[in-house]
Amino acid sequence: MKRYYSHYTYIYPDIFLKNCIIEMDDKHRIIHIFQFKKEVEKTEFYSGLLLFLPEGTDLSEDMFTKIKGADFKSVDMNISSDNSYYFIHREDLY
Repeated sequence: MKRYYSHYTYIYPDIFLKNCIIEMDDKHRIIHIFQFKKEVEKTEFYSGLLLFLPEGTDLSEDMFTKIKGADFKSVDMNISSDNSYYFIHREDLY
């Protein structure tokens, strides 16, 4: 299990979150999302924007335009695990 926190998070196709922690299982499935209220041990922090995209999804200019114009929300929510697998895109890696 891994946890990721960033100021802004985009989860494909249309979930825009602000100040949330994303928890993933060992198969890279999102299993829990919760509002950042205090530091949680073993959570990786990345300043800026994290993108969670299904494996094999191409990053397109349209996707970045959609993200740029998004209204990011601070939300407390749960996502049950399904068969959606995600990889993490960090802008600073490119």
